[in-house]
Amino acid sequence: MEYDVMETSPDSAKAGIRDIFPMLLGTAPFGLIFGSLALETGLGVIGGQSFSIFVFGGASQFVAANLYGNGATIVVILIATFFINLRHALYGASLAPKLETRKLKERFLMSFFLTDEAFAVVSRFKLVKSRYFWGAAGAMYCNWQIWTFLGILISSQIEFSASLNIGFFMVPAFLVIVVPQMNKLISINCGIVSLALSLFMTEFPYQSGFMISALLGIIIALIFDCFTSKITPTQGT
Repeated sequence: MEYDVMETSPDSAKAGIRDIFPMLLGTAPFGLIFGSLALETGLGVIGGQSFSIFVFGGASQFVAANLYGNGATIVVILIATFFINLRHALYGASLAPKLETRKLKERFLMSFFLTDEAFAVVSRFKLVKSRYFWGAAGAMYCNWQIWTFLGILISSQIEFSASLNIGFFMVPAFLVIVVPQMNKLISINCGIVSLALSLFMTEFPYQSGFMISALLGIIIALIFDCFTSKITPTQGT
């Protein structure tokens, strides 16, 4: 299948870094707070930094650290983080057909580095060049490690997790990611349905309500899109 040049991502890591750069600063407060949280919950310096290096899960790191600090069992921690990270399965399914590389090992490695921010940047294209992906995803990974380290380093002087509300930073950070994606009717419908459903599912265990609402939003939006695409030609005749 041939792709139009305008629909192909740049074949440059620098372009990926450039495009994701505005989102790097948006993750700074989260990294700082997690670094502080890692010490407060008993993960320690090595444990906290290792969490960011080997888990690299953002929201799931916060949940897992809090559960660990509260004495939760490993089973509870795994279940909670599993539901939170299920959205990455949706990201992967959406992005897989667009990836230039067909190497299974590279795709598997890409899945680890695929964050909300990286997905928002690379999913705009119909064909994603490997170097562009690694530029964007790699920049976000290094950025997260730096801010986690700084959070650990200065947490003894400033208690970020106690004095700052994570929700205050989360709303604008996710607006930066979501709003540019709302450029088509199907995206708007999906967002509205998912938001409405999530309000009724906030009490679901292990944050599963957010995943369920997202899945239902996608399904309903696709049904609506198929329905309208069939009606439109008929109306024009």
